[in-house]
Amino acid sequence: MALPLLLAGLPLFVAAAAPADTPTAPRAAREQRMDVMPSDARFGQQWWLQAVAAGNTGAAGLIKAWDRSTGAPVSGSGPVVAVLDSGITAHPELDARRLPGYDFVSDAVYAGDGNGRDNDPTDPGDAITTAERLANPTAFSGCPDAPFSSWHGTVIAGQVAAVSNNVEGVAAANWNGRFLPVRVAGKCGAAVADIIDGLRWAAGLPVAGVPANANPARIILLGYGAPEACDLASTNAEVARVARLYTDALAEVRAAGALVIAAAGNLRSGVARPASCTGAFAVTSLNREGYKANYANFGPQVALATPGGDMAAGNTCDEELADAGIVSTGNLGETTVGAAGYVAASGSSFAGPVVGGTAALMLAVNPALTVAELTDGLTRSARPHVQVPLLGSCSSTLPGRCTCTTSTCGAGVLDADQALVFAAAPRSYAAPARSAPTLDDTRLRTCAQKLGLPVPPSGGASQPQPTPTPTPTPTPDTGGGGSGGSGGGGMGTDAGLGLLAACAALRALQAQRRRRR
Repeated sequence: MALPLLLAGLPLFVAAAAPADTPTAPRAAREQRMDVMPSDARFGQQWWLQAVAAGNTGAAGLIKAWDRSTGAPVSGSGPVVAVLDSGITAHPELDARRLPGYDFVSDAVYAGDGNGRDNDPTDPGDAITTAERLANPTAFSGCPDAPFSSWHGTVIAGQVAAVSNNVEGVAAANWNGRFLPVRVAGKCGAAVADIIDGLRWAAGLPVAGVPANANPARIILLGYGAPEACDLASTNAEVARVARLYTDALAEVRAAGALVIAAAGNLRSGVARPASCTGAFAVTSLNREGYKANYANFGPQVALATPGGDMAAGNTCDEELADAGIVSTGNLGETTVGAAGYVAASGSSFAGPVVGGTAALMLAVNPALTVAELTDGLTRSARPHVQVPLLGSCSSTLPGRCTCTTSTCGAGVLDADQALVFAAAPRSYAAPARSAPTLDDTRLRTCAQKLGLPVPPSGGASQPQPTPTPTPTPTPDTGGGGSGGSGGGGMGTDAGLGLLAACAALRALQAQRRRRR
């Protein structure tokens, strides 16, 4: 007979004591799983938070890290994570974790809220209607199609700070997270000057005409940018000028004690600006199995890789390899604010919050960590890149789903548990010996054939992996749904969690966008 005990919601079974007059044979104690499992209803759909296992070899393993810390700070009130994005919408899983932010969108035409900068970072929606394009062709003719609003900032905020272990909705990387909404983007993306001021203000630095930030962030998430290089020596005067603005701002922010985690971009090409600038911590996106996501940018400027979703978008091999995306908080409104809900999303800007949430856990364990120690810990603790010989190594000729290396996707795959081990004792940390998993199965072979890549006979040294268990589709409810697509490969509604084709590309990182200064 066994008596059930409960620890963090998990049954731990121990042997019942035998009657005194019953002889029992001595036996060794048996250890049980001690994973900390949140009670959130949709946690089963959040594969990116779950254990590293067959079919989930790219996951950061946050469920294991939570054995060490769920984010309760050892002292003080815990680190602030700034979300430099499209703003924020009301959501029952975010409202209690939200700090007073600011709206830095300076041009009222693009702001969408009737004015320029103010102390209200609410996201009014970034859709661009046909009527708006016709009424103001000068402002909107160069902007990408945006029939639906993305609610991009709301999605990212949920990844780092949604109320967790509360039975409802989703869990966040940090169960005790606090976030600072800093609105820098509106319709047609973001202006460089607004991003620069938002970066400085988020870190607690002064910005002319703006009240001081009472809650300086230790971690800043940025999912907007442009394809141009961050080249201080460029012969293009404008490229060089913007590179200088970003580089100087990033140096100031870093000196103020804030780590800027920037999305590498979603154009299957070189790392976007400002992620490629000195001082930024560039993150690219992986499929849940650990190879590069189909859309993700790559290159030597990338510091680290982690899943950001790799949803089907009508691409070759989606049928075999696409995952179900990152499930997080969202909004149901198509163009204007609607009911709070949940969405599935894909994009490098959704990989950044996984790293940012882990960095917040590190600071909860050790608030004294410097920016240099945070970056050192995140990279030194990383797992080796997953090897997929059938897909080939990422290159200009293989820019889609491909095998990452340290020269294309950073130091390795984020390991949240080991990052917390580092945080507890940074001076004595030694990374454990780990070997990279090698994937080879029927799905990957079918994909390689579709791509025209060589497929060697099976039975070699590679280790077949089982097909990943599909992430269940969330069932519709009064808080479900969402729409949009800024920020990555795509975002789907709660009812179907499918890609909205019209919103498939990241507005801020696509090639045809209107540059604003």
